[in-house]
Amino acid sequence: MNLSAHTSAGHGSQTSASLGLTRRALGVAAACLLAACTTPALYKPQPGLWRGRMSLTTEEARPQSFSASFELTGSAQQGELEIYNPLGNIVARLFWSPGLATVHTGSEQRSSASLDELIARVVGTPIPVQALFAWLQGDAQAVVGWQVDLSRYAQGRISAVREQPLPRANLRLVLQSPDA
Repeated sequence: MNLSAHTSAGHGSQTSASLGLTRRALGVAAACLLAACTTPALYKPQPGLWRGRMSLTTEEARPQSFSASFELTGSAQQGELEIYNPLGNIVARLFWSPGLATVHTGSEQRSSASLDELIARVVGTPIPVQALFAWLQGDAQAVVGWQVDLSRYAQGRISAVREQPLPRANLRLVLQSPDA
């Protein structure tokens, strides 16, 4: 009899402990839900400087995909683009000014009069560089064959789809505020 009373008391303290843990878990879950419901921080652009992540996929028979972190400075006329792998190492560095663009990838260097050509070489498909700078400033500049979505620009998100020329391509940018 003494054994069953001891066992009941043991279950009672386990139940209290379980109830305490359950309450704590519910409290943590509620805090997470509240955090998820808060308004995300707004993207604060700094003219001439953009950082973030990019993803570019092409819908081909063998789909191609490119994703990286980047830092972009300057303008469509003159600037620099650094592209980083997931470990933070520079994969490519592009420099351009009127009439000349250069890309450094590892020990290789290549120059061209066309920035678009060099960017296509690095990311795997052409992207509209002139329009990209407008999009980064929140301007939905039209480009033949491309549809840009700036509806989430305030959260630092830009997406664009190229319908023509084929293959179809999806470009997504997630921007970081310079002070982040």
